[in-house]
Amino acid sequence: MAIPVSQRVAAVIGACCAAFSLIVSTAGAAAADEELYEDPEGLAVACSTTPTTKRVDFGGRYYRVHVPAGIPSGGAPLVVALHGGRGTPESMEGGSGWNAVADRTKSIVVYPRGSKPEGSGWGWEAGDNAVDLNHIRSVVANVRAQWCVNPKRIHLLGHSNGGQMASRVGCVDSTFYASGAVYAPAPPPAGCDPARAISWAVFASANDTTVPEPIAYSHVMYWSWENRPCQNERPDGGTDVKDSKRWDCASGTQVVWRVYNGGSHSWPTGARRTEIQNRMWQLFQAYPRP
Repeated sequence: MAIPVSQRVAAVIGACCAAFSLIVSTAGAAAADEELYEDPEGLAVACSTTPTTKRVDFGGRYYRVHVPAGIPSGGAPLVVALHGGRGTPESMEGGSGWNAVADRTKSIVVYPRGSKPEGSGWGWEAGDNAVDLNHIRSVVANVRAQWCVNPKRIHLLGHSNGGQMASRVGCVDSTFYASGAVYAPAPPPAGCDPARAISWAVFASANDTTVPEPIAYSHVMYWSWENRPCQNERPDGGTDVKDSKRWDCASGTQVVWRVYNGGSHSWPTGARRTEIQNRMWQLFQAYPRP
């Protein structure tokens, strides 16, 4: 008898999490039907296309935002980039290198800050505590109130605990976000049933000892289940990859998995980072919100 995917995801996470150090709080409850962002379809009146790269103090925290020159007045894509545990907006900005992607694609990127003090940085409440979910909603609304954002092209990007948080946000607010991509993500959320399927890409490194490959792959199992059925498995290419696949799903979405030889938990550098950036953007570009 076949074991349901949901049980296999639970088994993978249960086997790996005993040695995993990035445990998050699940105190409180985040209602899946919580009110979403105001006016999810529109542009702000007199929204700006003025380029900037700066820190914005907001909501008792801060975020960093990069708006390149030449974004369209009709609305640019927005990427919400979530740092890992013990990270900062600056570490995500530098590690992911996403400002350069924004420059090439004429999109906006925002780097929010987590709520939990961890070492010299912060972490995210990626369980069912809504504190960071609500903060990310507010950050996105604040960015949209100032700059011209295409409401159908808002995407999620995350690393480690930030990848875990990205999956939580994508699940709870699935009717708002277009698609998501994560690198070395901590275990996916539990107890969430997204209102719609979302295309999702997962990247990992074979020698990552912080988030072992099976934990990262559990996000593939999670989003394949939520987008089910996902069939037509095909190679996804890439340079120096241990495994690389993609699946087309019945809902018109796609799930991507790519694990690289060697590497570590840190964002790759050089040509490998560029390849990951390009594949993530390819997914974002191909799958706007309906």
